[in-house]
Amino acid sequence: MPLWMVKKLKYLMCNLKSNKTLKEILAYKKSLSNVKIDENIEFVLFPTSVYLSFFYDAPYKIGSQNLSPHDTGSLTGEILATQLKSLKVSYVLVNHFESNDSFSEIIMKIQNATKQRIKVVLCIGEKIKQTMDETLVELKKEISLIFAELTLKEIENLILAYEPCWAINKQDIVNTRVINNIAEKIKNEVEKKYNCVLPILYGGGINTKNIKEITKVDNIDGYLLGNCANNPENVCKVLENL
Repeated sequence: MPLWMVKKLKYLMCNLKSNKTLKEILAYKKSLSNVKIDENIEFVLFPTSVYLSFFYDAPYKIGSQNLSPHDTGSLTGEILATQLKSLKVSYVLVNHFESNDSFSEIIMKIQNATKQRIKVVLCIGEKIKQTMDETLVELKKEISLIFAELTLKEIENLILAYEPCWAINKQDIVNTRVINNIAEKIKNEVEKKYNCVLPILYGGGINTKNIKEITKVDNIDGYLLGNCANNPENVCKVLENL
């Protein structure tokens, strides 16, 4: 049995994107102050970068929605990995569909985050709806191209997040059988080619109505919420179902 099949830790990652004013983010933080998180769940919040410092004392993990491909320099508007580390940021999103990272930026961001021991959530996903076989070909090609530029240490620092681009901001998840098969085949591919066991998350269309259905997917190690996470009550409901 592959090692990844006995992994117990589940991830719940919440991407707030560019939402929330100052007043709203403070209210959001207060709403989550007493949230109960099982010891087997790694809960990670990704607020807008301007609010990262507000969560310095949070009892859960914090992630950044982005980071600079540069590791040093006086660069207006950039967020360096060293700065994120100083704010106790533990995770960073890379290659999210909405961030439009170039291939070279993806590689440099992964490298910079790894140097600072910040875990990288690498988003992968097909751009248009297609068959499962077509999706697997596309995902394996994307992974192969990226991994070819990384060291084993950098690969081991990744968590893969399968987010079909066409399902982002929609109300329905991909068929759970398809999600399960894709996750299983990607995990087997990575373990076989790179001798590495990586967790895989699913994101895209998750909400409080379909979370019970997707938690039945055996080969998924966690979930990346988008719009659903904007309401802290939704986050609490999802946690209750994990």
